[in-house]
Amino acid sequence: MEIVMKTVKEIVKNAINAIEKINEKEIKKMIEEIRNSDRIFVVGTGRSELVGKAFAMRLMHLGFNVHVVGEVTTPAIRDKDCLIAISGSGETKTVTIAAETSKKIGACVIGITSTQNSTLWRIADIKVVIPTKSKKAWKDYTSESLKGEYGDLMPLGTLFEDTAQLFLDGVIAELMTILGKKEEDLRKRHETFY
Repeated sequence: MEIVMKTVKEIVKNAINAIEKINEKEIKKMIEEIRNSDRIFVVGTGRSELVGKAFAMRLMHLGFNVHVVGEVTTPAIRDKDCLIAISGSGETKTVTIAAETSKKIGACVIGITSTQNSTLWRIADIKVVIPTKSKKAWKDYTSESLKGEYGDLMPLGTLFEDTAQLFLDGVIAELMTILGKKEEDLRKRHETFY
């Protein structure tokens, strides 16, 4: 159990540190864009896709018209819509292609990445940078690992994905406050089939 607690504490510590460094102006622009878009589309691949799907579900609970890119019922994106693209590296092809396509159509692209100057970062209209390790090792990975930080027990994109999940849950909480929604309001959309 020692490894469990140590790893969780490191992930939480990293998440708090990273989220505090996100540009608040970009967060505000993201929230405004979500509120003002006709429809919201979410794209990611692998674990980033799972994070995106969780976020899309909560947006739906809040009453937003939201779709996950790649699902069979997802319609075509239009210029009054926005795309939330999630990729730690900012180089995931399915994500960058969706971002490029959306931008050409005139939709706003919100990029959530850990990598400035990546393809996604360059395409995005709104750039939410979560400064944490993604799949690629940090520049001084060996040094950090020797100090017991960001070790192999948090492999690949774990820190980015966990931090993105917590950040997006914070965005939902902010939207709940802005919209005057309570948990009961979300539950009405959650329990339809139960």
